[in-house]
Amino acid sequence: MLNYDKGRIASGGLKVLRADTSVSRVVSFIEKQLAAFSNKELISSITNEKGLTQELCIFLTNHAKKENFPFMFEKEYMEESEKGGSPQVDIGVIMIDSKCYGNRKSFFSIEAKRLSKISKAREKEYLVGRMEKGKYKQCGGVERFKKEIHGKGIKYGGMIGYLQEYDFDYWRYTINSWIDALIEGEIPTSAQWSENDKLTEEYKYSTTAKFVSENSRKTGSIILIHLWVNLINSKSEKIQ
Repeated sequence: MLNYDKGRIASGGLKVLRADTSVSRVVSFIEKQLAAFSNKELISSITNEKGLTQELCIFLTNHAKKENFPFMFEKEYMEESEKGGSPQVDIGVIMIDSKCYGNRKSFFSIEAKRLSKISKAREKEYLVGRMEKGKYKQCGGVERFKKEIHGKGIKYGGMIGYLQEYDFDYWRYTINSWIDALIEGEIPTSAQWSENDKLTEEYKYSTTAKFVSENSRKTGSIILIHLWVNLINSKSEKIQ
C-alpha cells in the first residue's frame, strides 16, 4: 500500500519517497492484521503498553508464518546487539532466510504508544520525552526516531498507536497541536520540529487509521508510518 511517488500527496502536501518492496510488504501486512488484533484484544484485560506490544508481536509473527511471509517481529529489539546498553526499539522487523538481511538487522523499526489520557507528565510520550529529576528523559516515540536512537540508517519507520480513549480525530488533532507547541518552543524537547513532523491522514476506519509524517534527523529525514488500532470498539465500517 506504500505507493508513494516523489512529489506531494493531496491530503497534506507531504513530500515522500517510494518505499522499497520489503517495507511495502510489511506495512501492508500489519495494516491487514491490526483489525483482527483489535477484535482479539477486546476480550483481553491487557491495557499496558508493554503487554499489548508483546501480544502484538506474537500475533503478527504467528500470522506471518501461517501466510508464508519471510519476516518476524521481535519485541524490544536491540539496535546494537554487540552493546549491552543498546537502545531497544519496541518492535524490530527482521527478514528470515534473506541474503539481503542475513545479518538479522531490523529493516523496519516500530515504536508503540498508548493513545490514552495518562498522567500529565507522560501524556506527550507519543512525540517527546519529559523532565525527570532535573534531566531530560528521551522516551518520546517520534523523538527517538528523529534523534536516530531508533532506526539509524533506515529510511522508513513505524509508530503503532493503541487507541484506548476518545477517537482517531481527537488524537491526530491533539498530537499535531503539540507539534505546533514544539515548533514554538513551548514544550521541552531535544530535537528540532517543523510542519513536516505533523501527521497527514492516509485513511481512517473505525478499527484502524493510518497517517504519515516526514521527520527530520541529523542526516536527512525518515518517513514514519503511523498505524493506529482501536481497542475500544470493533466496528469495521469506514468513517466518512
